[in-house]
Amino acid sequence: MSAPKLKLSAYELTGYLLIIAGTIVLVWGTIKFNLLHELYLEPEQRKGNVFGEYGEFIGGIVGSLWALAGVFLFFATLTYQKNEFELQRIELHKTQRIYQQQNFSTLFISFISKHDEIISSLTAYDINNSAWSGTNFFVFFQEKVMSSFVQHVRTMAPAEKTPEHLSRVFQEYFIYHFQFYQSSLNPYLKNLSVLFKLIQRYRSEAQDEGEYYSFITKASFTQSELFLLYHVAQYKLLKEFESFHNTFDVFGDMAEEYKVEAIIATELP
Repeated sequence: MSAPKLKLSAYELTGYLLIIAGTIVLVWGTIKFNLLHELYLEPEQRKGNVFGEYGEFIGGIVGSLWALAGVFLFFATLTYQKNEFELQRIELHKTQRIYQQQNFSTLFISFISKHDEIISSLTAYDINNSAWSGTNFFVFFQEKVMSSFVQHVRTMAPAEKTPEHLSRVFQEYFIYHFQFYQSSLNPYLKNLSVLFKLIQRYRSEAQDEGEYYSFITKASFTQSELFLLYHVAQYKLLKEFESFHNTFDVFGDMAEEYKVEAIIATELP
């Protein structure tokens, strides 16, 4: 496995070049002033103040080059620290997001379990005193609404069967049956409402438009369950569901034939 290539910044490269240039000038000056020869001469044999001139040369040129190199290396260090802080910030954000997702996943699982528990507790009885429990409750509810509506419509004269009139009749029967089972349905609807609000809040805080929690929730809905939820939203019996549909497309997988518009159309003369 090859070692990673070292990439120098412009500041760092300039600083190193200035250090090399200062070193070259230092060596050149030592040779130029013949400093090694001057060291072995007696003081009276030396011509002028060679060491003083050499010191001025070093301080004026080499010292300036190395001081400038120090400035560039200082900026290079600041750049590296800035990049390091940015990487740490990104890693911290990732860690916070993972922690947030883990916490929400635990909360989501508890609400889904509660949702399934509430559905299991739903029970209705037909005229034969047979129990319709769990998801069959929604099937029974849908059949009650549909049979009441169809029986009423088929006793009407053809002239009465206008879309507006049929729409009012369907709404009346739906609300009537909904209110009859409302005490059983309230825990189910409230829990589902809180669940969608939590998902909405998580989506906003995590800035995750592609979160899969809403998809998991929607995947559990049966068509009969969607029949109930769709018309609860349609008739504003629970206002939140209208906004949930706009946000999560709750009724995207619902069959058109179960919607009030299609049901009415089949009964028009």
